[in-house]
Amino acid sequence: MAFLGMIQRRVFVSDTLRFRVLFHPNAFVEYRNLDGSARKLVDDALRRLQYRADEIGKRLGNRENSPLHGCKEIKFRKAGIRIVFFVSGRQVAILRVVYVLAVGPRAAEKVFQTAALRRHDMELADSDDE
Repeated sequence: MAFLGMIQRRVFVSDTLRFRVLFHPNAFVEYRNLDGSARKLVDDALRRLQYRADEIGKRLGNRENSPLHGCKEIKFRKAGIRIVFFVSGRQVAILRVVYVLAVGPRAAEKVFQTAALRRHDMELADSDDE
């Protein structure tokens, strides 16, 4: 019996699901259009977002007036893919929401332009709900 008392499972923050990942509808289409190897990379990143979205990714838009201020990116250089997302203040049940705005090629900054437009559209929709 004493032996059982010595075995403890340590629970770290990363062991607890903290975020719910939601896709912008068009970002989900982009995700579905990825080939199998690229989708596997994105799936791994999405799993990490569920646990550590506030800790991972490179911050985008270092200026307050940037359309991607507050967003982050995860990039896969060899695969040539970027995921642009932001951590929302919204909660679903007890989980904070992470919105994936765009999943696409790293070429020509197009993924950033797409993400900025989608974020703007989401902000307009949120203001209409109020």
